[in-house]
Amino acid sequence: MDSRLEKQSHLHGFGVSLPHLSSKSSEYKHAPSQSQRGRLPPVRKYPLIEQKGFYSELITTSAKPRVQSYTQGPQTQQSLLCQAGYESNTPNVATFCTPPELHSIVEKEKHGPTTQQLQQTDFSSQGYTAKVQLPYQCQRGQLPRKIEIERRRREYVNMDISELLAEKGINSNLLIPRHRSNVESPAKPNSPALSVSNYLPLEIFDNEEFDCRTPQDWLALGTEPGSTERKPVPAKALLPNYDKIPNDLRSPSVTYSWHSVGVLDYYMEKKLYLVHKVDRNGRMRDSKGKPILKSKERAKDGSPPVLLGQYWVPRIQVQFSAEDPRVFAQRVLFAQRWRENTEGLLFYHLAVDSMPVWEGMPCLGQDSLNRIKKHALSTPGLQLKLLQKCVVQMESEINLAYDRTMNRMVFDKVVKEDPEKFSHITVPHREPETVPERGFVSIPAYPFQKNRAAFTFNTLLTKPEVISALSKVRAECNRVASMSLFHLTFTKVLRLEEFELAQSQTHAQVQLFLRDSWVTTLCNSIRSSLRDVAAGWFCLKESRWEVYCMSKMCCLMSQVRYGLQDSLRFLVQHSLASLSQFLLDTCQNVLHCPQDMVWVGDLIHSPYKPKKSPLFLVDLILDQTGAHYSTPLENFESSIMNLFDKGILSTHNVPQLDKFVMTSMFISGTPLLESVGLLEPAVQELRERVRHALRQATIPLRAYAREYECHLELHNSDVESFLRAHSQPEQTPQEVKREVELHLKEKEVLDQSLPASIIIGPFLVSVEMVRQNLSKKRRALANAVLDRLALKLGKQLEDACEECKAISRKLYEKPNSVEDLTEQREWMKQIPEQLKAHEEVLSKAMSDYELIDAFFYSLSNEDFNAKWTAMAWPHKIEKQMEAVAAQHVEDEERFHKIQLVDQNNFQDRLDSLQMLVAGFSGYTDVTRAHEVANEVRRVSKQLKESQAMASLYNNRERLFNIPVTNYDRLQKLTKDFQPFRDLWSTTSDWLRWHESWMTDPLSIIDPEQLERSVNEAFKTMHKCVKQFKDIPACLDVAMEIRRKIEEFTPLIPLIQGLRNPGMRSRHWKVLSEKIKMNVQPKANLTFSRCLEMGLQNHVKDIALVAEVAGKEYAIEQALDKMEKEWATVAFDVCSYKETGTYILKSPDEASQLLDDHIVMTQSMSFSPYKKPFADRISTWESKLRITQDVLEEWLTCQRSWLYLEPIFSSDDINRQLPVEGKRYQTMDRTWRKVMKMANDKRQVIEVCPDTRLLDSLRDCNKLLEMVQKGLSEYLETKRGSFPRFYFLSDDELLEILSQTRDPTAVQPHLRKCFENIARLKFQSDLLITHMYSGEGEEVKLVNPVQPSGNVEDWLRDVERSMKASLRENIHRSLLAYPGQPRTEWVLSWPGQVVIAGCQTFWTTEVSEALEQGDLASRLYPQLQAQLGDLVQLVRGGLSKMQRSVLSALIVIEVHAKDVAAKLVEENVSSVNDFEWISQLRYYWARGDLYIRAVNAEFLYGYEYLGNSGRLVITPLTDRCYLTLTGALHLKFGGAPAGPAGTGKTETTKDLGKALAIQTVVFNCSDQLDFMAMGKFLKGLASSGAWACFDEFNRIDVEVLSVVAQQITTIQKAQQQRSERFVFEGAEIPLVPSCAVFITMNPGYAGRTELPDNLKALFRPVAMMVPDYAMIAEISLYSFGFSDAKILSKKITSTFKLSSEQLSSQDHYDFGMRAVKTVISAAGNLKRENPNMNEELICLRAIRDVNVPKFLQDDLKLFSGIVSDLFPKIKEEPIDYGTLEESIRSVCAKKCLKDVDGYITKCIQLYETTVVRHGLMLVGPPGSGKTKCYMILGAALTALQGQPSVSGGVYEAVQTFVLNPKSITMGQLYGEFDLLTHEWTDGILSSLVRGGVASNDEDKKWYMFDGPVDAVWIENMNTVLDDNKKLCLSSGEIIKLTDSMTMMFEVQDLAVTRGPAVYLEPSILGLQSPLPVLAPLVPFSAALHSLFCASPR
Repeated sequence: MDSRLEKQSHLHGFGVSLPHLSSKSSEYKHAPSQSQRGRLPPVRKYPLIEQKGFYSELITTSAKPRVQSYTQGPQTQQSLLCQAGYESNTPNVATFCTPPELHSIVEKEKHGPTTQQLQQTDFSSQGYTAKVQLPYQCQRGQLPRKIEIERRRREYVNMDISELLAEKGINSNLLIPRHRSNVESPAKPNSPALSVSNYLPLEIFDNEEFDCRTPQDWLALGTEPGSTERKPVPAKALLPNYDKIPNDLRSPSVTYSWHSVGVLDYYMEKKLYLVHKVDRNGRMRDSKGKPILKSKERAKDGSPPVLLGQYWVPRIQVQFSAEDPRVFAQRVLFAQRWRENTEGLLFYHLAVDSMPVWEGMPCLGQDSLNRIKKHALSTPGLQLKLLQKCVVQMESEINLAYDRTMNRMVFDKVVKEDPEKFSHITVPHREPETVPERGFVSIPAYPFQKNRAAFTFNTLLTKPEVISALSKVRAECNRVASMSLFHLTFTKVLRLEEFELAQSQTHAQVQLFLRDSWVTTLCNSIRSSLRDVAAGWFCLKESRWEVYCMSKMCCLMSQVRYGLQDSLRFLVQHSLASLSQFLLDTCQNVLHCPQDMVWVGDLIHSPYKPKKSPLFLVDLILDQTGAHYSTPLENFESSIMNLFDKGILSTHNVPQLDKFVMTSMFISGTPLLESVGLLEPAVQELRERVRHALRQATIPLRAYAREYECHLELHNSDVESFLRAHSQPEQTPQEVKREVELHLKEKEVLDQSLPASIIIGPFLVSVEMVRQNLSKKRRALANAVLDRLALKLGKQLEDACEECKAISRKLYEKPNSVEDLTEQREWMKQIPEQLKAHEEVLSKAMSDYELIDAFFYSLSNEDFNAKWTAMAWPHKIEKQMEAVAAQHVEDEERFHKIQLVDQNNFQDRLDSLQMLVAGFSGYTDVTRAHEVANEVRRVSKQLKESQAMASLYNNRERLFNIPVTNYDRLQKLTKDFQPFRDLWSTTSDWLRWHESWMTDPLSIIDPEQLERSVNEAFKTMHKCVKQFKDIPACLDVAMEIRRKIEEFTPLIPLIQGLRNPGMRSRHWKVLSEKIKMNVQPKANLTFSRCLEMGLQNHVKDIALVAEVAGKEYAIEQALDKMEKEWATVAFDVCSYKETGTYILKSPDEASQLLDDHIVMTQSMSFSPYKKPFADRISTWESKLRITQDVLEEWLTCQRSWLYLEPIFSSDDINRQLPVEGKRYQTMDRTWRKVMKMANDKRQVIEVCPDTRLLDSLRDCNKLLEMVQKGLSEYLETKRGSFPRFYFLSDDELLEILSQTRDPTAVQPHLRKCFENIARLKFQSDLLITHMYSGEGEEVKLVNPVQPSGNVEDWLRDVERSMKASLRENIHRSLLAYPGQPRTEWVLSWPGQVVIAGCQTFWTTEVSEALEQGDLASRLYPQLQAQLGDLVQLVRGGLSKMQRSVLSALIVIEVHAKDVAAKLVEENVSSVNDFEWISQLRYYWARGDLYIRAVNAEFLYGYEYLGNSGRLVITPLTDRCYLTLTGALHLKFGGAPAGPAGTGKTETTKDLGKALAIQTVVFNCSDQLDFMAMGKFLKGLASSGAWACFDEFNRIDVEVLSVVAQQITTIQKAQQQRSERFVFEGAEIPLVPSCAVFITMNPGYAGRTELPDNLKALFRPVAMMVPDYAMIAEISLYSFGFSDAKILSKKITSTFKLSSEQLSSQDHYDFGMRAVKTVISAAGNLKRENPNMNEELICLRAIRDVNVPKFLQDDLKLFSGIVSDLFPKIKEEPIDYGTLEESIRSVCAKKCLKDVDGYITKCIQLYETTVVRHGLMLVGPPGSGKTKCYMILGAALTALQGQPSVSGGVYEAVQTFVLNPKSITMGQLYGEFDLLTHEWTDGILSSLVRGGVASNDEDKKWYMFDGPVDAVWIENMNTVLDDNKKLCLSSGEIIKLTDSMTMMFEVQDLAVTRGPAVYLEPSILGLQSPLPVLAPLVPFSAALHSLFCASPR
């Protein structure tokens, strides 16, 4: 560096750092000398010498925002200009006058750079800040840091780098190397260009030592304080003068100069800066006038970016405005000189190497060559075989080197002789070699004697006694140094307590030795050695301290003290080091275990065994707290740390020797020797190493313990509780056997898999106790299961014996009649059947006992005896039956004799009765009527008894098998007796009644009963008159009684009027006035007295008054009844969750009663008879009306409170809605008071009629309305912040917002916000780092998200990170594609990325092939080969995820190949041909992925799609894509229309996948209103998503008109390219990618014709039936089938022939969905059985899918079709193993016959549930549909956890049954209230939502048991197709999980979107039902008594 620069660096060098270069660098100003051209400059060789400041070197620019308060300096250093701006600092001076030339003065004071800064600029103000090394706090007299920075900034701005370089003789234009042109003129002598052209890049020679900042620090200058946005950094760059230049920047025509630029970016790998030229105004703007902030695209090869005026340049071409231009010029000069030197050397060596060897040049002498060979071959260890070859090669190399040396010498001589001619050649400079003048080294003079005398005076080693003392002290010190503070030699492993005890003993021994023995020995040694020394330097008897301090004795004691302290330190350090090393050795293998380590491998062999024996013994313990160790692992660390401290402290109290040696001198206290401190760095380091080692050692120990947590339940549970939890109470013997074997097998596994002990690092873990306990527990479990079975068998045998005993007891019963005898005989006929059942039970029990015996189970004596007693019972009963049968013959004979005697007596009785009946014709005296009536009753009773006896005798005659006696005489006798009975019974009753009515008090007469009695008596007498025409005497009696009745009949109205219950005193008063006599009801008033008063003459008046009284009485009774009914009506109040308050259960009874009573009361108020009760009626009506109002307000309030309570119980919601929260709290207090009152006093009629209560409830409802309004506005705000919230219901959004402190609560709702993000990965600090698809694919986020703040904000960050991650993955995958084998590449990236990458490269390759014309010859075969590779790959062993990627990719790749084939077929040769541009083409441009179709271009949406499948692309799909993309380009929607199964919705969804845009499919219904649609459309517009409205024309036409206007608003905003627009009164953002699609099926009933204004918004697409064969072929191909083409034709032929030949049934479906089901089933089978014959796989798939739905007759035809299509394939029966066993077991438990055909149907149902999530059970009533799914569900539940026949494991089944036809649509799906727009959830939506929310793996079957109609089933369309989404009118979309299945149990109507399982009664057969009734045998007697007639 020249002196001028050195001086400048010091003058300005408070902070400017320059490299310290060679002292000869100043010579670079001139042409380098010959001596310097031979070596390179000393780059980075010398240390950097800088002047350091206090802070500036420590605080970088990037750290400045964090230390802003420290870097800005104190306020006292503000400039005067700044202070003048503050009013407080401006003095009010009145004498100051403004000078007249003020303006000119100010103009002079303007400084260019400062005022330029004030102008508008695109650069950061920090970009001009020079780097200085000055303190931030300056001292008085020093230059302030800010002023120095400002001075330098101005100085730098005024310098021009071009001029500085020119001063140093450098032409900036020539710094950039150029290509040499053939026509280029030679350089002129005086030209500044060098003689050797600059052909090496200058950046190679750049010395980075000149730089004062790192690249990151330079770029950080673009960031303003407090801002995150980075602006360009101002600089000057050496760039071409014209931006529109040729591609070759080294062209001679390109000229370079220094331009003002902004630095945008830095490319680390290439060390290049991205710069952009400024415009004429010094601004950096793009073509749209927007500031350029950063690079949009980085070229990976350093090539220029897309934008004009941007360049990637090295650092040597960039001079930042914030750096010293002089230093930069020196940097360029240094690089230029170095380059010149290097190029000169290269040219010199090139010239030498190019010289020919002169023939006359002398060669190397042979002697010299031999000498060289001799020295080389003398090297030991050379291999003789290779030696000769090497010698020849060495000779040639020596000769070549000799010749080159000779040429170089000649060349040097020629050049030096004529330097002018060879001025362009530089000869390297060589340092001359010099010989030293002398052969020795001189040394200076040395005063030896003087130094010796000084040493003798100072040393202690002049007396033998001192040397002896020091030797003894050293010996004792060595003795201590050889000791140890810790005991480290153990013969066995120790528990921690034992280890601590051993160390404590060692500490005590060492401490005792040091304090006593050691000190004493040392003192004695010193005193004994020095006792004979005379007074002088080493006097022991010295007593004066001053003399002692000057003596050598003091020095000696100091030396001894230091030696002792050194020994103590060595003892401590050595002991600690030994202990540490001892512990570290045992922990060596565990030092690198991660904190979250999981134990790998078995539990017996440890990978962590130390080289030496383990140290500590611990026992593994399992208890209620978990798996842990006998010694807490934390204790080891604390114990060892305590040992460290104790060991050190044991050396701390050792006294110094001075006091004990110098006994004559007084020394106060006892000074102690210094030892190692507890906190010394070395000790701390050892302590930390040991602590770390011990902590690391516990990691595998804890991991090992966690492996035993799976045994906790077994270990901690007692046998009974464990069996209750894991074993079914009722088990079959086979299940018992399996369970016992399982327990015994588990016991064996435990014995083999658990060790007695295991070594893990320093620990020996004893596991023996745990192993024994677990093993014993398994043995006990096995015994307990056997005990349970033995107990069950004993109970069965006991029950069987009891049955036999009961049979035996009943056989011993003696019959008391022939009926008993007959009954006993009939019963005995059933005994053989019962004995047979008994023997079956015994046989089964005996086989079960054999099962027990197989496990060597020992039965008790009681069980053993009972077993064989039960075996003997059948034989015993048979013998008993023989004896009883003989006895029955004798009894029958005896009963027959008794029967004959009884019948003879019965005939005599009939004769006597006949005489009695005949005598009744003589009774004619009415006065004796009562006596005759009694006689009649006696005879009637005898006749009834005789009839019963006759019936009994006839029955017995039948039992004896003898003729039946005719007893018709008895029947005739009864008939003849009936008239006499009627006559005298009625006569007696009438006489008694008449007397009672006339004489009894009128008040006790019941007028209604009186009227009935009179009418009955009259009818009977009238009948008797007719019957006794032949008996005059009896006729007279009947005539007389009838006359009396007729006389009394007219008086009945009088009695009824007088006895009316409504008669009150007012009525009697009115009556008295009417009849002009005083009539009052008295207690003794009789009817005869009334007749005496002549009241019979006023019957009409009395009747009129009585009628009025009756009507009034009815009103009074009604009021009393209502009050009585309300007295029992009470509120049903129940406590609500954990709220501490109550709610009302639905008061339906009160509401119904209220309605009825209000109507009744209103009718009363209009009655003409209400006057006496008018006030009461009015009061009662008012009370009822208030009650009705209160109930309505109450229920309204409760409904709102129930909705808001869980919302405002969240602190987060209250914090975010403070006003609404306070309102809610106010309302809540009132609510709680009201509910407490209702709970205390529950009578409705007492609580409700309260106007204050009504007012309180109304106030509550007003508050709730305001709260709900605020809540709705709040939700709208949240949705506006994160528009995807529009796709969530209010309840779901509130659930998220109420748990903002728990970010993981958003997990269940992610699938509704994103296309396929099922969950996010939260780290321990809640940082979101990965996203997972529904299929389980994991993708790492490039920008991890910290979920802090509002949930909508960080979810928006998640959305951004998702898109950035996909973009980055696609970008990186495209870069990796060319350099990686394709079969590896497709498995290295996420599925979506793979498809996008392949499509991009396919587009590029086809475009290139079309341009080059080798599409058919090169690319098409390449595409075929690539596709073949993928198919081969998919057939290999892949994970489920990889197979999904390849399946989707193959579908796309097949279409790509087909497109190429079509292009070849059509002879397409241009990239602009329509056949090519009509395809979806992918391009990576401008840093993004773009998709083009015709003239439309779309930005890839980067929505994460997961690993979902892709639709097979057919020509129909292509046409649909073309129409839809064209519509999107014009900002219209699309409207695919066509019949069911043509792929309308799926095509739209797949186009969304192709563009990576979220596509929300919504199933429309007629319940949708414009508000719900508006909310949905607002979400689409704000989020940029697509919506596909399925069955759009189901919406009401009134709603469609409004929807048309809504969609028009969005489309117009899109066409105007608005960023925000007004939608329904609110301004919302518009994301231009949003679109609306509608699908329609015009053929269905109930469809609406779209309005014209709505039709115009959509481009129609007609969807027809797709190509089944093509779809099947490509799908099979993607599953890895090799014969896909043939098999696809066979599948489609099967369906075609089936549809033609089979019968026509509603549930038959041979369309696209059926084909797809077969393909899916075939894919599953291929995955499970990759080596199975492919035709057999297809055959099985076809049969599994179709056979279940066929009728028996069609099944035969179908078998014929299949056998024709697959003639040589023999289908093997499938073994369903445990599933079939479980189904049959369930049948037995449910008392059902396991008919083989029915079992097959159950299995078919299972197979259908595997491949489809929606299906039907079809069949007539009685075919077993309900039992079919119930049996299968129970069987699968019983097999839970066992391997499944279809892969995976069986899961438990939960069944939810509902009849959709029995409820309304609103009750089924949910509905809005038409008035309040309040949403009420439906039964199905509630069930499905609960199923989705559950986290278990159980299968959930939703059974729709009832008729299917087109009304409610339409809402299930998106549920049953591949969308699997339940769309509700509220806008909520519930995505079904894979464990959910929709089943429909119907009789005849089918659902087209699902397969069917057809059941018919014929498969049940006509087998005997007796076997299934076996369990009812014990109850046979009871059943017999119920259903058999008992004897009379």
